[in-house]
Amino acid sequence: MMEFLTISNAGVAFAIGLLSLFVSYRALRTSRTPQGAVGWILMIILLPLVGMLLYFIFGYADFKRFERNRRLSDAASFEGAGDDMPSPAAPSRLTPFAKIARLPITKGNDMALLIDGHATFDALNEAICTATSRIMVQFYTIKDDSVGRAFRDVLIERSKAGVDVYLLHDELPLFGLPRAFKKTLSDAGVHISRTKHPARVIGPFQLNFRNHRKLVVVDDTVAFTGGINLSKAYIGQSPIGPWRDTFARFHGPVVTQLALHFISDWRSAQNADLAHPMIAKTTPPGPLKAVSLAPSPAEDFAAGNLYFIALAHAAEKRLWISTPYFAPDRDVLTALRFAALRGVDVKVLVPDRADHYVAYFAALAYFDDLRSVGGEVWTYQPAFIHQKVALVDDDLASVGSINLDIRSGLLNFEITVVMEGEAAASAVEDMLRTDFGNATKVETDLDDRPVLTRIAARVSRLMSPVL
Repeated sequence: MMEFLTISNAGVAFAIGLLSLFVSYRALRTSRTPQGAVGWILMIILLPLVGMLLYFIFGYADFKRFERNRRLSDAASFEGAGDDMPSPAAPSRLTPFAKIARLPITKGNDMALLIDGHATFDALNEAICTATSRIMVQFYTIKDDSVGRAFRDVLIERSKAGVDVYLLHDELPLFGLPRAFKKTLSDAGVHISRTKHPARVIGPFQLNFRNHRKLVVVDDTVAFTGGINLSKAYIGQSPIGPWRDTFARFHGPVVTQLALHFISDWRSAQNADLAHPMIAKTTPPGPLKAVSLAPSPAEDFAAGNLYFIALAHAAEKRLWISTPYFAPDRDVLTALRFAALRGVDVKVLVPDRADHYVAYFAALAYFDDLRSVGGEVWTYQPAFIHQKVALVDDDLASVGSINLDIRSGLLNFEITVVMEGEAAASAVEDMLRTDFGNATKVETDLDDRPVLTRIAARVSRLMSPVL
């Protein structure tokens, strides 16, 4: 009997070992980063049963099929999109960004900054209330609170007035919008959908490949994007204080590019086509050149990382970046450090308060990498700063949803508008000067911080590929 049990136990152990090797190989093939693959493989080998279960719930995804379908959706949505867009004939500093975006540079655009939640929600409400044809809305997070319900009611009013309203959002199962909230919208004729994620073997949870874009397009003539979600945190009702964030309003041909990004996301989510926006035949009078850059994990290169690398290479005098999370990919960090070594004024503005503690402590571990070569890190004091804004020299600016972390660079769908023109750069400079005036320069090395902080920072940095 004992001999039989010994043989049986050996057989079970051998089977678990073979299965763990197979699952480890799957993790090696499906992980988006080498660090992520190593993390999963170590967990599966050291804790086979627990590691394999967690991998199939949170790690494994049929990414190849998702990637193929997503590329087909993008290609169908953008086919011939740039043929009629007004484009500048002269060389432009936006050329690298246009190549990353795979879209033409447009001219004749204008932009207005919307600083913080009150200004943003007022501007969105004003534009939506005048809509006559269609409204396309996309947010990463929509909360069932005073802000989310007020926005819902505006969409319902326009839908009942005969306007086509499309609402796209991302959410985790059990943590998203209540069913009654969504039913109220659909009963009023609003077309509502969640963004599509890669299929999984077990469980609906999707921590990666999330759609982090924030975008509103009204009548294909005015568009809004930036870092703000639909939540009362952006109007001052948050345990960590009012969230400091920025949206921007655009007119001009770049609106068509932004609309096409929504159309592609909707096609992917619903397998349904929306009519392409009409492209004006005459050049609008706006002063800005612009291109909409929308990184996607389904691309064959890391457009989110390349966006930050392009900013660093374009900078001759200064590169100012505001980001809530600072955990850059190694290539991005190298580009930022080299810009600082070239004498560029590299400043990164981050929160002094934490909304996610692991991400907060991971950022502390990166500060010294930038500071050691002459770059500066500043921490915003009044509240949590969530904006994703960049300024290069006196003529390039960017407003969007891209965080300076590995998740935005590799794992999320993001969006930003990169602009060339003194008007946009000057507006962003004025805003950032105010923000830096409310910030404190980091002067302390990590080794000089309390021991528990040092430990938390270094352990959290190990997790940066999946934060």
